[in-house]
Amino acid sequence: MRPYTRRFRIRHYELDFLGHLNNASYVRFMQEAAIEASTEAGFSPQWYRENGTGWVIRQLEIRYHAQVRYGEELEIKTWVSDMKRVTSHREYLLTRAHDGALVARARVNWVYLALNTGAPQRIPEYFREAFQPSDELEELGIRMAKSKPTENVHRYRSTRRVQTFELDTMQHVHHAAYLNWIEQAYFDAIRAAGHPLEQLQPQGWSVVQRGHDIEYFEPARDNDEIEIVSWICEMAKVRGAWWHEIYNAQTGKLLARDYSLGVFVNTEGKLIVPPQEVVNEVVYGRISR
Repeated sequence: MRPYTRRFRIRHYELDFLGHLNNASYVRFMQEAAIEASTEAGFSPQWYRENGTGWVIRQLEIRYHAQVRYGEELEIKTWVSDMKRVTSHREYLLTRAHDGALVARARVNWVYLALNTGAPQRIPEYFREAFQPSDELEELGIRMAKSKPTENVHRYRSTRRVQTFELDTMQHVHHAAYLNWIEQAYFDAIRAAGHPLEQLQPQGWSVVQRGHDIEYFEPARDNDEIEIVSWICEMAKVRGAWWHEIYNAQTGKLLARDYSLGVFVNTEGKLIVPPQEVVNEVVYGRISR
């Protein structure tokens, strides 16, 4: 195993409305650490351009354990865990630098491809020698255990249009931007059910993100019209999970699918049982009062 460690100091504009590091910011830091790790191993962005190859993301798994705030340092340790014919998993361990607290654990599955055609390419054997994969993939604990699958739930729909600032250097929507879309789709859904965020917070409870397991199938490009279909798929006493499916609204193609885990907390961040009436209204999409 050849690990690489990088620290990032949290800047104010990277925070969310709760004063924590935004979920998408974690993923952008992870990508930067991975690029630097690849460069240190001898494969910089320039190397990939000159060789006409690159990596695209197929799946992202991330489990959040704690929060980081403005001015704190986030330490990311990353390493390659396996290499197959055209795919490779890269692992990430995220901790708070000042106390070593576990912040998040993540894994990304990348596909190696030719830049001119977009076709998958066989990973060169010398990559294995350079990155020294650990050949170990531990369970990240994103999926709920002992949950109750929901039935006859309401499916919420929201639309948006891809903006130029959401694109990466390959002119595809950056994979972190999908997490911003999913977060907004969630808030749009609870608002449509009659429980906007500004009403939940004064009641002394909210939902905190605990994990994402998102698969990417097709790229989204500039000015594409996007439709996001969201529904609650599992419930437990203090946890709930959503499915979010992201489509190209013009072609109907499924671009990405995300399993999103959340927990109910009070203003002190402690787990609580939410009001059942509110839960039912969001799950089934009707307002009973």
